[in-house]
Amino acid sequence: YRFANRLLRSGARVLVAVETTSIERGSFIVPLSCAFDPWLGGGITADDVQRAATDAGVSLSPLSETDRVVAAPLAVTRVGLYGGGGAPFNHAAILALAGFPVQFLSDADARAGRLGEVDVFVMPGGGFRAMHGQIEPLGEDGCRAIAEWVRRGGMYIGCCAGSYDCIVNTDSFLRSCSAQGHLQLINAGPWADAAAVEFLDLQSPGVGVVKVRNEQPDHPVMFAMPEEFEIVHYNGPVLDPLPERVVRDASEAVGLATFSGWTDRFTPAEGFAGGQTDGESTYLARAVAAKRCSIMAGEFGLGRVVAFGSHPEFGFDLAMTERCAPARMLANAVLWQSMSGGAGAKADPAPNVGKRIGLPIGSTFTAVVPLAHKLAKLACDLRAKSIDPPPGWLNPEYAMSVFGLPPREVWCRSLVQLADLANDVAGKAEMLRNQFAENVSAYPDGFPVALLDALLKCEQWMLDERPAEWQQDGGYQGVLALLRTAIGMCEKAVANWHVELGPPDGPYGYVHDNPYHLVAGSYLAAIGCAAGAGKLMEAMEGELAVAEWVASSASAKGR
Repeated sequence: YRFANRLLRSGARVLVAVETTSIERGSFIVPLSCAFDPWLGGGITADDVQRAATDAGVSLSPLSETDRVVAAPLAVTRVGLYGGGGAPFNHAAILALAGFPVQFLSDADARAGRLGEVDVFVMPGGGFRAMHGQIEPLGEDGCRAIAEWVRRGGMYIGCCAGSYDCIVNTDSFLRSCSAQGHLQLINAGPWADAAAVEFLDLQSPGVGVVKVRNEQPDHPVMFAMPEEFEIVHYNGPVLDPLPERVVRDASEAVGLATFSGWTDRFTPAEGFAGGQTDGESTYLARAVAAKRCSIMAGEFGLGRVVAFGSHPEFGFDLAMTERCAPARMLANAVLWQSMSGGAGAKADPAPNVGKRIGLPIGSTFTAVVPLAHKLAKLACDLRAKSIDPPPGWLNPEYAMSVFGLPPREVWCRSLVQLADLANDVAGKAEMLRNQFAENVSAYPDGFPVALLDALLKCEQWMLDERPAEWQQDGGYQGVLALLRTAIGMCEKAVANWHVELGPPDGPYGYVHDNPYHLVAGSYLAAIGCAAGAGKLMEAMEGELAVAEWVASSASAKGR
């Protein structure tokens, strides 16, 4: 994906194979001869392609004029990530490292028409209030704006709560969140089960690593995915195709992957509070038997919709930072939009004015290091505090099990990983600061436009912070704000070490007071904020790498 996107963003022609007898579907094709591809423009040479391949670490295979392939030309495809609630950071890292231009859009941006700046809109997993925390800030106007944008040719990708946001939900959910009725984009709903565990208006299978079966290997979203694979599920919906098309302008929904099993790294919702569960009688087990869906797709007007009930962006570790095979489906989905002709809209992004920047350039990264080191020390301090006997807040009725682990194990492992993540963020900051300095040296008379835009984007991703008055439910914040949030959570955990909680109140009870939930209990805790900061910095690496490539290519052509 890096190879293809670097060429595309340099002005080269790149296609993707969709029907073929000689190569794998989803392979990228870079034509060099008008005899092979008469629509080929000038300016790209075999040396350019080989240099891009070497830089991206991929191998090339020649195509001859006897090879018959049906291919779709690609365009530079711009991705907007919803920042008004939830956790969009893993998506940002995956897609930016793959070479796609990425930006964050708030609920206010959606209402103001800024969806016209992007071709794909990603709604991530939810915050503390799940779907309500994402949809209520959008309101009816924001939901209508997203739906109309998709109807005109945009793509909506939902993950977990983001999929709940776009499906046909229950009447009880609509009574509590009526605006969601204006964001129904796909003829699918949550699979109802009277015995399922319910909280926050959702029925959760559980948290951890599950198994799914690829039901549509020839669908663009599933290109190169194996027959069966593992993926993280984190309280998201089990998706169910509707027997009738009830969403106006929406096609029939297609099940791309069905649940096929689970691993020992999975905790069913029935086991959140500890104790043994009969695996065969859980909601997930019944969903497996019924062949219900983890991933679905459809079309809405001229646009496309991909609903991931599970999380292709998450890794299989507790902080969910590992890079895993399901991430390919995110890039595949974006390419589906590109090959479907829905990419390349002409609206220009808002100019980089009114945004804060650090001067001299690169100095903002210096502020990261002491914050990251403070967070690492707090993690070590918490790890040094005895949990023998366990504090009351660490008992299973207050601290939920996840990933097949009891809360004590989650707590101990998370503190180790939190310190590692914080130190890794400090190292990334120093590396990026040096990279900024190298660019200053390389372009003493001024940066090329593509590189300057990337540098400004990195500055914003460091400094952005939405005012507390918005009461944003998780959502996008810059690296410095994420680190400060993580530090505040750890400090509150220290202060609340001897807290006495009231009666047990479900798996996420006392989420803002329980040290377990403050530090380790979810991807919204301190460990998640540290992971988000690291993922944002990975996204910066991806943006800078493409911009440096484009700048060097333009410089080479100039010579």
